[in-house]
Amino acid sequence: MKRYLTYPLLVCFAFFYVSCNQVIELDLPAPEDSIVVEGYIENGIPPYVLLTRNTPFFGGLSLNDISTYFINGALVKVYNETDTVQLIELCLQDLPASVQAQAAAAFGYSVTDSTAEIPNICVYTVPNYVNFYLGDTAGVFVGQFKTTYNLLIEVEGQTLTASTYIPDELLFTLSLRPHDDQTKDSLVSVRVTYDDPDTTGNFLRYFTKRNDESYYTALSGSVYDDNVIGGQTVTLPVERGQASNEDIDTETYGYFWKGDTVQVRFSSISKSHYDFWNTLENDGGDSPFSSPIKIKTNIKGGLGIWGGYGSHTETIIIPE
Repeated sequence: MKRYLTYPLLVCFAFFYVSCNQVIELDLPAPEDSIVVEGYIENGIPPYVLLTRNTPFFGGLSLNDISTYFINGALVKVYNETDTVQLIELCLQDLPASVQAQAAAAFGYSVTDSTAEIPNICVYTVPNYVNFYLGDTAGVFVGQFKTTYNLLIEVEGQTLTASTYIPDELLFTLSLRPHDDQTKDSLVSVRVTYDDPDTTGNFLRYFTKRNDESYYTALSGSVYDDNVIGGQTVTLPVERGQASNEDIDTETYGYFWKGDTVQVRFSSISKSHYDFWNTLENDGGDSPFSSPIKIKTNIKGGLGIWGGYGSHTETIIIPE
């Protein structure tokens, strides 16, 4: 089962995205109530959609009771030119306890403490998702390369729509390079070589996985376009991803260790999908001089993202 580490987007769409840490007293108007969509479909993977409500950035968001922000009882459909599937609502606490943590990770909730209680996160996914999760893929609606997928949501008297495209996969190879500093000979840089398509306008998002960890994105940014390198063969270092709440070790950041098994996933994405992550990840950081960024959305009638991934994964084992 492929897993991505994401978080419900209601935090990001909290009136506007603020990147300044300076304490400033503001008299901000309450945001207009909106439904926030976070939905994805990937080649070989069923679609899933999370629905939440937006909240004021300086409001009383309680991460200890995050399930209260999820929207239940929606009609959610995903369809292409030939097939339609109506998604069902699947709540984590309704699953067997033995698979709750794994399912939570599959839907973007990281559980680092094995004794922690799984929040009752509810997602919309295909009716036979549990069977798919257990290895029975027969008859399951999954994403396919070079296909457009439409999303329809009806809830609380509102209609939300979106469309996304799963591009073809981008093939690549992995190689290794020792750390330039010989005193840090336990650290290794992983590099990726690929032939960029001869037409510009290609976009990708990449993830890395180290040993038994989840897939993570690089903290410096996970999405790229080919406006500069279009049509060339390029070799680039791959920054090791890590959880956003994990402390950064400047001595080891971005590197892997000897003995690691490393997986790198390149996911081709559409322009609107790229625009969403590009604006979300480039909010100006912690600079007090940065401006608020309006995150781009492809959801008509709401906020958020309905995104397709055309993914290819390679694995490399770093020798001891």
